[in-house]
Amino acid sequence: MVLLRVVDVIADIFAQIGPQHNTPSNELVPDKFRSKWYLSPWQHAFEFVCYMSILIPLSIYSYQCAIQHPMWRAQRPVRKATPLDLALGVGTGVSYIAIVYYKALAPGMWRLPYALQPCHTLTLLLTLLTVARGKTANLLFQVYVTMSWSSVLALSFPDMSDYEHWGDCFNYFYEHIMMLLVPFVLWHTGRFDYIGSPSWIMFGFTFIALYHAAILQIVVLVTEINVATLMTPPAILKDIGIYYRPAQYLICFTLHWLYNGVITLGVSSFAAASTAKDVPSPKQL
Repeated sequence: MVLLRVVDVIADIFAQIGPQHNTPSNELVPDKFRSKWYLSPWQHAFEFVCYMSILIPLSIYSYQCAIQHPMWRAQRPVRKATPLDLALGVGTGVSYIAIVYYKALAPGMWRLPYALQPCHTLTLLLTLLTVARGKTANLLFQVYVTMSWSSVLALSFPDMSDYEHWGDCFNYFYEHIMMLLVPFVLWHTGRFDYIGSPSWIMFGFTFIALYHAAILQIVVLVTEINVATLMTPPAILKDIGIYYRPAQYLICFTLHWLYNGVITLGVSSFAAASTAKDVPSPKQL
């Protein structure tokens, strides 16, 4: 089969660029954080092909549906950044700089690949959104909001196993709180409108899932750092064994829809309450 031949070719590439059994690329990396072949190169390649075959068409389809939404088609220009927007951008930007700084302090800067984890990447994106304008900025805001559930998860189950500095630990909580607070302020002050339609929610999931399954897949192989638990499972999923990655995506997909359902309901209720306040009562007429 052609598909299996493609998987074989990709598996060979993964085996060549991935962890080598007796020759680690960076001996300074502690063993518990090092990428290991928990799954075979062939299974990594097979899952990679499966995820790409599902996520790419789904992403294209959901995007085409999303941009037909009336709110998207009638979107107003994103305003010029206000002093408040700039202050928020500085707040999140400083957090991202702190992330890179503390991770670079590790011997041989072995922790630096962790700066590419989804939450940290979203912090960088949020910083840009405080000043960016145009349709692309609006699109990325819609995507960002759909993925902000990752901050709730990080705050609920903090994993600071590789954190050694007090400032780094403080920034962990500061970063994830800002990831929830800043988009709310940007929406509430009118910089962006939130759409929250099913097509936008689905597009947001495929956007970050492709980043996870494609870009981070290469990162964990080349750097030999277990970023986003792509090479070995977290403790909570170890009992699932070699199927932990599909289970991970399924759990994230479920959380994604539950969280965004709550967000959409909350935004609708908030908007309805604001509209009701603006309507004069009979006594005022």
